Amino acid sequence: MKKLTRKILIGIGISFILFFTVGGYFINRYYNEYVRRQPQMYCYEYFRGTKKPVSVLIIEDLGLRGHYLEYYQELKSGKEPYLHSDIPLKGMPQYSPVHVLEYTSDSLLAKVVSYYDRGAKFGGSFTKGWVYAETLHENPPPPAGKEGK
Repeated sequence: MKKLTRKILIGIGISFILFFTVGGYFINRYYNEYVRRQPQMYCYEYFRGTKKPVSVLIIEDLGLRGHYLEYYQELKSGKEPYLHSDIPLKGMPQYSPVHVLEYTSDSLLAKVVSYYDRGAKFGGSFTKGWVYAETLHENPPPPAGKEGK
């Protein structure tokens, strides 16, 4: 009886691993295809009268929305902004496109995905989160050193 129970448990374990491996592959594949079909935009902003584009901070938790919007509204108004300690210092690449998935109901924030390649050793990956919607642009910023010319 112990041998039969052991064989059943091994069979269930192998089936479980195969199910999640194959299922994870297909979910990942179709999710990435869905994301890549979404509109592409560039995420950057010019603040404080500079002609150089700056990266935009991203939040992954909508619970930080209030602090995040307060930071960008202060920055936009010309005040010295206060970045709340809960907001991570994580920026979006300004010269690479992001895929826009959705907007909040008030259209102040946009959910974006940015794919990036970290080279042959580390492979590719992506960042997903929310950005201030006013920082999205249809065209990339001018190349570094060509701002305002």
